[in-house]
Amino acid sequence: MVTVGQICCTIASTFPKFVCTLLLVWSYYAVIFKIDLVLVENTFSAVAILVLMTLLEALCLISYYFVVAIGPGSPSDFDELRILPSDTDETPVPPAFLQENSITVKRDGGFRFCNKCKVWKPDRCHHCASCDMCVLKMDHHCPWFADCIGFKNHKLFIQFLIYCTIYIALATAISGYSLYEIYYLETVDLDKFSLHIMFVFIVGLIMGLCVLIFTAFSIYQLLINRTTIEAYESQRYRSNQNAPYVGNIFNLGYKQNWRAVMGNSLVEWLLPIRLSSSYGSGLSFEINNLVYQKLRQETELQQRLSQEISNYRSYQKQINQSALSYA
Repeated sequence: MVTVGQICCTIASTFPKFVCTLLLVWSYYAVIFKIDLVLVENTFSAVAILVLMTLLEALCLISYYFVVAIGPGSPSDFDELRILPSDTDETPVPPAFLQENSITVKRDGGFRFCNKCKVWKPDRCHHCASCDMCVLKMDHHCPWFADCIGFKNHKLFIQFLIYCTIYIALATAISGYSLYEIYYLETVDLDKFSLHIMFVFIVGLIMGLCVLIFTAFSIYQLLINRTTIEAYESQRYRSNQNAPYVGNIFNLGYKQNWRAVMGNSLVEWLLPIRLSSSYGSGLSFEINNLVYQKLRQETELQQRLSQEISNYRSYQKQINQSALSYA
């Protein structure tokens, strides 16, 4: 029997997809059928607008639904990461490859795991309360997709943002110029004016600015190999969970960071496809050796200081005991 909660979840999941699809389809209709085929008299310009808008519309819709269909990826997809119930009191042990490759740990220094999903959590994996699942290399939960952005769909998400930025800029420019021709130059018959043109221009200005800012932020995060969660949460490293911040251990440089997410070829960068097999599984990540060495040095320094403090306290204790014995 379908419950009220399930119905609400379905509505909450479907509504953002409906809104995004509606905005894309409506704006395409307004630009093509209210501007391009009505106001644009130059044949070359009309064809160019039709081709560009159709191409961008297709790329936006394809990448959007690919993000949703492919999903972010979860450790629950890997049998070896599942923590099976046991009748004994023995503490579960993570698989060998996780013990060897894990860089981040819990606050107490132990390996990260999720009590809700009953899985071991690889580096950069987090539990999403909205999706009620653990997500590999979780970036954030996006309400516009009603889904998480993570390891598997991060590339498609970035491409969707870029496509949308260009699409909105083009639609806003076309509608803005049409309004300029109608009201300022008065070279177009006022009878051909449609409210769709005005609405596309206003919505394009507002959403275009928001999307542009978020796209720039997301690309910047990608180039420094940092997720949105990592930007706001401190990392605890296995070698020393109390070490001060020494840099992003996953930052490999702009080029490598870009290729790690977007692929190795220009075709992969431009289109929502994958041609190479170098993306990995999302269970482990290459690290910056310089940052790792700094972390090791900080750890060794802390250990030496702790040892010196311990020796000093022991020495002081011996002196106090000697003084008491003479007294």
